Amino acid sequence: MNAEIAGQLNEAGTLMMVGMGFVFAFLALLIGGIKLIEITCARFPGEVEQPVSSSKKGPAKTSKDSDITPQTLAAISAAVHQHRQSQEKQ
Repeated sequence: MNAEIAGQLNEAGTLMMVGMGFVFAFLALLIGGIKLIEITCARFPGEVEQPVSSSKKGPAKTSKDSDITPQTLAAISAAVHQHRQSQEKQ
């Protein structure tokens, strides 16, 4: 029975070493590939494209520039206040 356990432990150790070898090899290839991409990008730099805004009107409107009427602002404030009061009761 001891020989059987020793054989299983030997097989488990071998399987563990093979698995760790594959993981090490994969990670080494991954790091090598990333370094290769880094070298390629450094050697052949491309132009960086500037992001294009979806709106050609300019920057987004602030609350001062928007078309929110005082009545709408009061209704939003009242709704938020009511919501917060109902959350406190729960």
